[in-house]
Amino acid sequence: MLADPVEELSLQLVRLVRGLRGLHVAVVDAGGDHVEPATLGLLSGLAATGPARLSTLAGVMCLDLSTVSRQVPALERHGWVARTRDPHDHRAQLLELTPAGQDMLHAVRRSRADVLARLLPEWSTADVHQFAGQLARFNDDVTTHRQDAIDAAVEATPARTPATAGSERA
Repeated sequence: MLADPVEELSLQLVRLVRGLRGLHVAVVDAGGDHVEPATLGLLSGLAATGPARLSTLAGVMCLDLSTVSRQVPALERHGWVARTRDPHDHRAQLLELTPAGQDMLHAVRRSRADVLARLLPEWSTADVHQFAGQLARFNDDVTTHRQDAIDAAVEATPARTPATAGSERA
């Protein structure tokens, strides 16, 4: 454990993200459909918002509109998302999950939950509830304070000159 609890949290989050990437691939591939994490994110976003404009979905997902625009055609080809007219503005279109998209999302979520249950055999239901609650709080705070933290980091970063740009090592 690191002496600074925030540094320890940062380290543990990096470990978690790396582990989840591998877990995602294994879970989805086991189901027979290779689904990119970004694809599942968009399906989850639509499940949460209901029918939404592309720009609304991009905003909810904290993604650039062009990124979402490039991903949606693949969702349509799979039959997981359909476009409909916006009833309030017939010039605009809404994206919505199709029954096939709902089925895909449900299957992946169920598979992921099954794998998580196997990963945590000694955790009680209370342990899982407590961790899920703390993680939800963390996610809510990250969402709420993200832009302020980004702005502060940008302000604190010294300006890079052409001589120093690209000389940093990760």
